[in-house]
Amino acid sequence: MAKRPKKSKSSRLNTFLKKLDALRPRAFAFFLDWATWGYIAYAVMYFLNQYWYTWYVDWYGTLVLPAWGWPIVVLATLELTILMHAFGHGIGMSLFGLKLVTTDADYPTRKQRRRRFLWMHVSLVMLPLAFVRTRQDGVTLHDQRSGTQMKAWKDVKDALPARKPRAWLKTQFGLMTLVLIGVTFWLGWEITEIDLSMLFSRAGMSARIWKDLVNPDFVHFFQPDPTLGQSIVQGLIESIFIALLATLAGGIIAFPLSFLGARNIMGFSPLAWLVYAIMRAFFNIFRSIESILWAVIFAVWVGFGPFAGVLALTLHTIAALGKLFSEQVEGIDPGPLEAIASTGGRRVDVVLFGVIPQIIPSYLAFSLYRWDINIRMATVIALVGGGGIGRILFYYKNQVGFLTNAWNQVGAVVIAIVAVVWLLDYISGRVREKII
Repeated sequence: MAKRPKKSKSSRLNTFLKKLDALRPRAFAFFLDWATWGYIAYAVMYFLNQYWYTWYVDWYGTLVLPAWGWPIVVLATLELTILMHAFGHGIGMSLFGLKLVTTDADYPTRKQRRRRFLWMHVSLVMLPLAFVRTRQDGVTLHDQRSGTQMKAWKDVKDALPARKPRAWLKTQFGLMTLVLIGVTFWLGWEITEIDLSMLFSRAGMSARIWKDLVNPDFVHFFQPDPTLGQSIVQGLIESIFIALLATLAGGIIAFPLSFLGARNIMGFSPLAWLVYAIMRAFFNIFRSIESILWAVIFAVWVGFGPFAGVLALTLHTIAALGKLFSEQVEGIDPGPLEAIASTGGRRVDVVLFGVIPQIIPSYLAFSLYRWDINIRMATVIALVGGGGIGRILFYYKNQVGFLTNAWNQVGAVVIAIVAVVWLLDYISGRVREKII
């Protein structure tokens, strides 16, 4: 009997990579549906904590699972996910555009679905062996044994026999979507402790505050407050320049960094991919940390005042604009780039003459929009020492109970902030219309 020729290492690696590529959407869909059931399990636990008594309650009245409880929850959610992928059509399958069909492009029978359900357990228990038995086109062990396969809907929709479409609410995807919306709304309602009766029954307690706010006291609008040494107008000017300097500095730094975070610019070598990944990670991490936290750090670093506010907003602006700018670079028309490259242009020439002319209008529009955001953020960061008009606002707010007209002065500051934000928003909006 002739021996099979041994595959080279490169051939085995290519086979391995092809399997991974074919299985990737299926794996993501499976884990997404598993996470969905885990989310529902969390909601059930929260419900039990709120309304039911069990034998497993700690000293604080909180439901706790015994040592064997968590494995049961994990296995139960896993079992439900397997059941969904054998007999139904989960949210993960819909989002990744997958459809369960037979090998001859037909709808699976109940018998085939039952066989798939059983063999999926075998594949999970014997995962390494099941992966070895998987074909390069992604047909897994349980696919082969059940005569079914998970295919992209766009590849099989024309080959499948015509069926009368069911109403969206009668599909498993529709039902699961409604369940998730309902569970999320209920969880949000419970976790945030919403009490509408309290909202209406105690409305009269805030009447005096509203009355003072709509009767502002502009005594310190131009005249500096003796305690603060600053007027409302001076605070507004300070906030405007904090936002302006942060936007200019952040935009200038984000401009070159955005090219390093664009896939179509950096996808030419492994080192460039590494730079791209690092830059994208920088954008995502630093913009996810709110400006108020950066203001705390810089207030300790350089002292309380507008300088700390400028640094905090600048850092957040670099990350936020860098991500927006890089996405604009990735969405440009590739035609001019290919034309410049075909004439022998260097990568620098491609960027200078093919990329920059396409992105300048969007960059300017995003920078103006970011200035609008920074104006509002400059008010908030004053809470932790960032300076500007927010310093005056929070000072008067904290004087409630000490000054008889504290809320009147808060109203004056709020009205001034609203007027400036509205005016700058109108101006930047008109400028953006001219640019775009």
